[in-house]
Amino acid sequence: MTSLTEHDSARNATLPPARHLAVTWGIPDEYGGMTAALLHRSRAFHRAAGVDVDVVTFDERPDYPAVRERLRARGALCDGIRILNIHEHFREVDREPVAGTVRPAAVRRPPDEEIGGESGAVLRWMDDGEVVRAEHRRPDGTTAVVEEHRRGGGRLITSFDRSGRATGQWRSARAFRFAWLDELIADAPAVVVVDSKTAARSMQHYQRTNVTLIHLVHGAHTDRQGRLTAARRPVFENLPRWDAVAFLTETQRRAAIELLGDPGNLVVAPNGVTVPSDVPRLPSDRLHGVIVSRLSSAKRLDHALRIIAAVRERGIPITADIVGDGPRRAVLEAEAARLGLGDAVRFTGYREDTPDFVRRGAWTLLTSRSEGESLALVEAMAVGCVPVAYDIPYGPADVIDDGRNGCLIPEGDHEAAASALARVCTQEEGALAAMRRHARDTARKFDDAGVAQLWAEIERDAADRRARRAPVDDGALRRVRVRMRRRRYVVTALVRDPRSAAAVEVRLVSPRGFTTRALLRGVGPVRYARVPERDSARLGGDAVRTTFLLRTKDDTVTVDAGLRHPDPRSLPRRAIDLARRVLGGRPGRGPARRSRTSGTTAGRAAMP
Repeated sequence: MTSLTEHDSARNATLPPARHLAVTWGIPDEYGGMTAALLHRSRAFHRAAGVDVDVVTFDERPDYPAVRERLRARGALCDGIRILNIHEHFREVDREPVAGTVRPAAVRRPPDEEIGGESGAVLRWMDDGEVVRAEHRRPDGTTAVVEEHRRGGGRLITSFDRSGRATGQWRSARAFRFAWLDELIADAPAVVVVDSKTAARSMQHYQRTNVTLIHLVHGAHTDRQGRLTAARRPVFENLPRWDAVAFLTETQRRAAIELLGDPGNLVVAPNGVTVPSDVPRLPSDRLHGVIVSRLSSAKRLDHALRIIAAVRERGIPITADIVGDGPRRAVLEAEAARLGLGDAVRFTGYREDTPDFVRRGAWTLLTSRSEGESLALVEAMAVGCVPVAYDIPYGPADVIDDGRNGCLIPEGDHEAAASALARVCTQEEGALAAMRRHARDTARKFDDAGVAQLWAEIERDAADRRARRAPVDDGALRRVRVRMRRRRYVVTALVRDPRSAAAVEVRLVSPRGFTTRALLRGVGPVRYARVPERDSARLGGDAVRTTFLLRTKDDTVTVDAGLRHPDPRSLPRRAIDLARRVLGGRPGRGPARRSRTSGTTAGRAAMP
C-alpha cells in the first residue's frame, strides 16, 4: 500500500507523458470547493511536475476572457494552465464546410434571453420555461453554433463558419462535446480527470483507446438513508466504465466498496494544499475564528451560529468571519441577529483574499451534513487554525486527531461543540501553540508535491488498467453485484434491454487464474447465477475478475465489470446495515475513531 506521507519528501513528481485535461461543467464567478480544488491541483501539476493542464468546460457563458482575467488576479490561474470552453472554441476556430447537413429551422420572433460577453453572445428562445433553441454568436454577429431542442428530447446542433456554411452537425449534446474533445486530443495519449458530477454523467461514455479516464469524487455519494443520491446514481451504478475512480478519503472509498462492491479501480487522491512557512506560534486574536463555506443548507451554518452563541453565553467573547456566499445568506444573517450575534459575526461574502482572512483566525468550525474531504478544513489547518468539526461522512475523522490537532464532535451535538470550542479558546498558550503546530503538521501530509506524485502513480495504474480492458458495451448491464451465500458465489445484474438479451453468461477469474462460467437466469431485467460450491471454493472466496457475455440473435456483447469483491453479508445483515444508515450510523464503522491521520491512505489499496 502506498501512503501519501511516503511521498512527502518528493519535490519533483513525474506524471505520465500525456496531455492532461481537467473536465468540469463550468467555472462560476463565486466558485466553491470543487472548482478551487481542481484549479489548485492543476497548478500543482504544473509546478511540481512541469505538466500543462487544460481545464475544459461545457457551459454556455460567453465571457471566458473575463473569467480568465479574474482567476489570474486571484492567483488561481498560472502559466501552463489554460481554460478551454466548447462554445468559445467554436466561435473562434475556423473549420471546413461539410455537406449533407440539415438546415436548422428559421426563427420568426426575437429571443427571450440574450447574454453578451467579450467573446460573443448566447441567445435563447423559450417555450413554457424550457429552452427550445440557443444560438452562440461571435463578436461580429455571425452565428457559430445553433442548438435546437426537438420534441421527444432530441437535439440538433449545427456549427457554422463566418459565411453561414455548416461545418458540422450532431444529434446530441454528448456527440457535440465528444467531437470537440476528439479534436482537442486527436491521437495523442491523454489523461482526462473529470471533477464535476454533472459532466461525469456524459463523460463516462467517452471511451477512447488513447484516453485514460478518471473520475474524482468531490462529495458524498449517499443520502442520509444510505442510498445513492439521484445525482450520483448514473455514475456510481457504472463505476467499471472508468479507468480509475478517485475518492478524497479512504473512509469514503471503503464505504463505496461496502455499498457497491469493488470493481478494482477505486483509489484515494486527497486534495493538495500549500502550507506556508511563516505562520506565527500564536494567533493575534485567539478568540477570533474564520469559517469558509458556501452559504447553503447542506453546510448547516445555523449550527455554527448556535455554537458561537453558546460559547459567548459562557462569558467567552468570541467573534467570527463567515467567508462565502449562497442562497441562505439572508436567512443566516437573520438567525445571527436573532441570537444576538450582530456585532460578533460578520458575513463577508465571497472574497478574493480569502487566504489572508483565514490566516487571521485562531479556530474554525465545520458543521456540514457531509463532505468529500473539506478543502477549507485542511487549508485552515495549514495556517494553524484549530478545527472544531462534526464527525460526519467523510473527511474530518480522516484528518482530525481529537484533542491533538483539533476537536472531533458527535454529529449535531451543539453543546459538545460549544464546550470544545470554549476549551480551545481558553487553554493556556503552550497547549494552543501545540495544537496549531500539530494542525500544520497534518496539513503537510497533503503537500502539493506529494499529492502530485501520488497522482502520477494513479495515472500510470489507470493507464495499465485501460490497456488490459476488453472491448465493452458498458450500457448493456447495470447494478452488477457479486455476493457470497453459503460458500457459493452469487452474481446478479440488471439487463438494460431484456428483450434483446437472449442469454447472459458470466465468467469469473480468481487471482490465481482459475476460471469458471455460469449462465444467468431470471425474468425481465433481473438476472442471477449461483456458482457451484466446488468452483466457488477454487475461486478462493476472494475478489474475482468479472466479465459478462450478452448474446443476442445478431451479436455477442462483452461487458467487463472489473474486479469484484464478494459481499459476505447475509440478507439480515444487509438489512441491519441499511437500518443503521437510515438511523444515521455508518455500517462497519464500530466505535468512534478519533484519529485517522496516519491512516489516510492513497494509491492502490484496492487495485488488482
